Amino acid sequence: MLSKAAKNELVEKYSAVFKANPSVVVVEYKGLSVKELEGLRGDLKKAGTDLKVVKNTLLRIAAKDTEIERIGELFVGPTAVAICESDPATAAKVFVDSAKKIPNLKLKGGIVEGTVVDESGITNISKLPTRQELIAQFVGLLAAPMSNLLGTITQMQSKVLYALDAVKEKKDKEEN
Repeated sequence: MLSKAAKNELVEKYSAVFKANPSVVVVEYKGLSVKELEGLRGDLKKAGTDLKVVKNTLLRIAAKDTEIERIGELFVGPTAVAICESDPATAAKVFVDSAKKIPNLKLKGGIVEGTVVDESGITNISKLPTRQELIAQFVGLLAAPMSNLLGTITQMQSKVLYALDAVKEKKDKEEN
């Protein structure tokens, strides 16, 4: 059992996190083994997301006056909160994949970049490309015209060299 000071510290910590970061996914972990929960935490950590188990009353208090207050009704039963530090799409993919492997894991919903989503919303977000994939696609789009231009310049350079070589051969033949 936590002391009142420890509870206040937890509330302040999560309140600050909720104010700074609006992407949160709420799951029910009832029936998960410790090994499954630790595996899920590890996968989420790789995706830049922290999974925390906190008492619902403390979560409700911490969510007060933040965007997270809009999903306060999800803080019922055995609840774990995933705080997405970077890319919510990557975290959503981890949750959807884990839910397929671990039938006891239940996605409740959350807030992703200020928008309230339910379980199907999280599933839809998991189908989106990650930030890294989008950046790679964008760089590819930017690089394609430059690559084409470079190819054209190289071809023109080759043609000029062939023409100069042909002029040199012609002059060499005329001199002989």
